[in-house]
Amino acid sequence: MKRIFTWRSYLIFYLFIILLSNIIILNFPLTNVFGYEFSIFNSLLLVLFIGIYTVYFFRLYFNKLKIDFIGELFKSIILFLLIPFSVSIINSFFTGFCSFTDGLLFYIVITIPSVFIGTALGLYVVQYSVRLQIILLILLYLCILGIMAFEIYFNPQVYLFNPIIGFFPGTVYDESITISSKLITYRLFNLAFFIFIIIASLRIKRQREKNSLAILNISILVISISFYFLSPRLGYSTTFNSLSSELSKTIVSDHFIIHCDKRIDNADLKMLALNHEYYYQELKKFFDCDLTEKINSFIFFDDIQKKELFGSQNADVAKPWLMQVYISYGNWEQTLKHELAHCFSASFGSGILKLAAGLNPLLIEGIAEAADGFFDENSLNYMASLAYNNGYKVDLEYLLTKFGFFSKSSSISYIYSGSFILYLIDQYGIDNFKKYYVTGEFQTSYGIELKNVLTNYYSFITNKNIYSKDEANFYFGRKSLFQKVCPRSISKELSKGWEHFNNFNIAAAERSFKSVLRKVENYSALTGLARTYDKQDSLGKAVELLKSNFNNFISTAYYYNLELVLADIMVRNDELSNAEKLYDSLSNQNPNRLLLYLSYTRKELLRSGAIKQYLEGSNYDKMYLLRKINDRFYNYWTIPVIINLSNRLDEDYDLFLKELNNNFIVNDYSSSYAAYALSEFMLLKFDFVNARKMAALSLRYNASENFKLLLNAQYDKTQWFLQNGNGLLKNLQIINY
Repeated sequence: MKRIFTWRSYLIFYLFIILLSNIIILNFPLTNVFGYEFSIFNSLLLVLFIGIYTVYFFRLYFNKLKIDFIGELFKSIILFLLIPFSVSIINSFFTGFCSFTDGLLFYIVITIPSVFIGTALGLYVVQYSVRLQIILLILLYLCILGIMAFEIYFNPQVYLFNPIIGFFPGTVYDESITISSKLITYRLFNLAFFIFIIIASLRIKRQREKNSLAILNISILVISISFYFLSPRLGYSTTFNSLSSELSKTIVSDHFIIHCDKRIDNADLKMLALNHEYYYQELKKFFDCDLTEKINSFIFFDDIQKKELFGSQNADVAKPWLMQVYISYGNWEQTLKHELAHCFSASFGSGILKLAAGLNPLLIEGIAEAADGFFDENSLNYMASLAYNNGYKVDLEYLLTKFGFFSKSSSISYIYSGSFILYLIDQYGIDNFKKYYVTGEFQTSYGIELKNVLTNYYSFITNKNIYSKDEANFYFGRKSLFQKVCPRSISKELSKGWEHFNNFNIAAAERSFKSVLRKVENYSALTGLARTYDKQDSLGKAVELLKSNFNNFISTAYYYNLELVLADIMVRNDELSNAEKLYDSLSNQNPNRLLLYLSYTRKELLRSGAIKQYLEGSNYDKMYLLRKINDRFYNYWTIPVIINLSNRLDEDYDLFLKELNNNFIVNDYSSSYAAYALSEFMLLKFDFVNARKMAALSLRYNASENFKLLLNAQYDKTQWFLQNGNGLLKNLQIINY
């Protein structure tokens, strides 16, 4: 027994640790499948353990195996690779593969190079004193990992390339990770570098030349420093200079330096700058503090550019410690205020990151949500009450834990966090919250137990008596990250499907969407498959597909969008009565404002006999038909749709105003919301006077508390723009590099 345990330098001990670790991670989401996270975990594990094993194997066998040493070492190390692979494959046979091909590619590109990296580190440290070898190995391991922290902290990026983990997409979860040519090239660089260290280290030991170690150290240093400075050019890191050269149009205002893609025109840049300054004043009041330095705001042309240069495709991000925000141009109206709020919270944040104590995500994201105040045109307290009173309750005490925050869908976590913090600030003031943010100690900051405050908060949102199951399902009927099945392989297959569809490769798109639907119920795949049938002139087949899957989405966020999609296809398939029932159902359910006015617009087009022409027509056709409906009297439900079409068609604003030749009377919800939508549109067109008039007009309707908050916020914004907009515009500096 002792011989087995001590065989090949205690190999069985290392293999047991690897085996046990891989069995444990089968119980955690993401690492429990043969894929990216599994490969990352094992690369981290194997580099360290192979490095340590190499040191001890060298001590026992190098002098005995001078010729075959490296071959014998790799005979042992191959088992390090086989155990994780075998554990995951066996588990997948019982639980199901997400994608064996993707998992194998991740394992080959990310995990297998760890063998050479660990071996290189082990052989390098054996050049030094025996007592220092393991300590030096661990220090080198931590230093290589520490490069990631350095880049995240100092560089404007969230993605990372690192020898030990290969590639990390960013601090915001990204489902669409693939093995790119850039990653393969990077791993080839890694292999070449660490194989060079292996060969050089063995040669030094065999030739026993003292000067050779100094030469190796200098070589490692020169190569590492050269690669560090070349990495921005190669796309393996993003520095402030490299990002600024890509986002080469700059606009300077009182409190901001805004870096934009040159494809964004100057008029849009000016409106961006005005909104930056408006939100600055709003946040200054909310936080009761001012900032001592300008914020650098990076505005990417689209999500693709943001992913390439920054790393986070699907989410906008702030780095409070750098006073920087990173936003896709198409998202700024929804996310800008939230991200700027993170910079304000840095003025009282803790640690070198200037964030909440313990990096608590509820406090970090909650204060930004609270400062923003709205979620999809609804107040945070309305949304929290909607969730709580309609079956989407949470335990905020658990949500305050790091993993608790991510156990729910993002909409639930963000809304409850923002609403609760807004409640704390309204009840106890911003100063007490600042203490809580810095210390993480609730009782010390507020002088009262958290449970007592939570009881009062739950009563507060319950007493708002907001009951709308359909609206609650629309906003909260989504799975959290940890509940999703094979998110990465599903995302990849969906992306392939839509890419094929947009390139008119309908047969390939159909195969991709069907492949997804065989694994999971997926709204995007379902509607994508229906559209492929539509392109193949099989509308009846598309209708049957959607009807047969309709009930699978009951009580989810996707059910209501599916109603609209199915009704539209039914219209084009001449099933007008069935389509009308779905439009009626959607307007009665009222899941959100967008779907409400779209369903009412469809019903009006149905009554006028123009709906099929509308759905099959171009944007010009759609605009003509809607303006025809509004020729004598306004149908207020159609106004937001007309505004959207005017934007798509890039219509002249003066021409748009000429078409508004009827009296605008606000006496109900639809006319009030239409006035609000027009006010937003006019503000974006720099028509500050009419924007305020429309905002004031929208307030004539005796709205609910929630809607009134939205209308008042828009009026206050138009008032500020009217008073300050033109003056700020005169002082803006636009610089093109």
